Amino acid sequence: MWDRTTRYGELASQLHAEICAGEFRPGDKLPSIRALCSRFKGSSATVTHALYLLEDAGLIAARPRSGFYVRERQVIVGPQPRPEVAAQPALPAQRALLRELDQLHVHEQPMLFAVIDPELYPVVALQRIMTAQARRNPSFFTLGDMCTESPLSEQLARRGRLMGCNWRAEDITVTSGGKFSHRALLRVLIKPGDTVAIASPASMRLLWDLDAMGLNVLEIPAHPEYGLSIDTLDFVLKREKVAACIFSANFSHPTGGLMSDDAKRRTVGLLAKYGVPLIEDDHNGELYFGKSRPLPFKAFDQAGLVHYITNLSDLVSPGMSLGFAVTNLRRELEFMPEPAPLFQHTLAAFMASGLFEPHLRRLRQTLAAYAKMHRAAVQRHFPPEACSHAVLGGHWLWVELPRGFDSVALLRRALTVGIAFAPGQLFCTDGSLNHCLRLNMGMPLTDRTERNIAALGQLISEELAQLRTE
Repeated sequence: MWDRTTRYGELASQLHAEICAGEFRPGDKLPSIRALCSRFKGSSATVTHALYLLEDAGLIAARPRSGFYVRERQVIVGPQPRPEVAAQPALPAQRALLRELDQLHVHEQPMLFAVIDPELYPVVALQRIMTAQARRNPSFFTLGDMCTESPLSEQLARRGRLMGCNWRAEDITVTSGGKFSHRALLRVLIKPGDTVAIASPASMRLLWDLDAMGLNVLEIPAHPEYGLSIDTLDFVLKREKVAACIFSANFSHPTGGLMSDDAKRRTVGLLAKYGVPLIEDDHNGELYFGKSRPLPFKAFDQAGLVHYITNLSDLVSPGMSLGFAVTNLRRELEFMPEPAPLFQHTLAAFMASGLFEPHLRRLRQTLAAYAKMHRAAVQRHFPPEACSHAVLGGHWLWVELPRGFDSVALLRRALTVGIAFAPGQLFCTDGSLNHCLRLNMGMPLTDRTERNIAALGQLISEELAQLRTE
């Protein structure tokens, strides 16, 4: 009845068979999404999609804030053989793989790590400004946080207007980067055992943090080009108690999807309807390849439920560890350690000097050129079954292969010839994205990189040929 090559199709078929066999009678309540996730070792996105298929087929009906119930039925196709449910890799296995890959060197594996070419950072200008700041104010080294207040918030407030946001300097909290901000906000907004909704695929570091905090994760499918599935989010919010969401509207990692303004507006309105706070991670928003900077979710926030965080270091200097947050929970963030005052004053002076905007333009233009060359190389050397989407910003390419393809097995073969990439398994909780892979495009396409792409394409063709014979 449904495509069993997909996990949600397989799960829907099994539940259909159990309903037909009388294991669930008309009027019976199905197990909760959480219970089904535990039983089938699947993600909430997979389970939700399966239930949506059953509801579309008229087999079950949802009751708001109650769950799914088997409907009265007239004629249902007889029971089907129950498929075996394969155990999926657990998060510890993904952590072990991530630790293994972290041992590799970024200069030897430019397609693996999501990094930007160091040559693109304004190192000389920052060195000059930092030296001048240190000479002018030696107290940066002796007084630390007790130095004069940084003008960085004023500069960031001015930039907010370019993003459709009327921020004031007092609305801005300078932070040590996005990862510290989302952890701090989560501690305020949720408690262990709560449910957090995220887009899927998601950053492995985010999955790791949520797991360490004892949170339940609902994965909302996201299209590699258009971003978050709002219909699925609506479906989930009607049926599950979600304490908070963590989404990126602009060039989310690892897919690079960009949501339309209408989709952003709908998402913010939907979350306001259910009173669910949103932590918006917008650290890729400045890496657009189009004519104008895409608006964040925060630009559409009327209820104060969007807590905006971003990372500035990735734009100018990863070593400076700078970011900022705009949230009505500013007092709750006061306990967070601030970045070094010397770094704050240096970046503020860099922005005030008129050098920041030209730097960003050059950065975007170069990354757009890198992306064009990398995607063209992938299209030249990968088999036609490998699907990638237009790259509108960011510096990574998400590649989808037919379901059943094992990108971890591909990685093991590729490592034997000195090639590494990030398999899709790293970006979900249940291994359901193992047919995908992510390639970094933040480094120049050298002859060596093109040879590695060609060799990887050959390995993919061989794996696909073997898959067709099984």
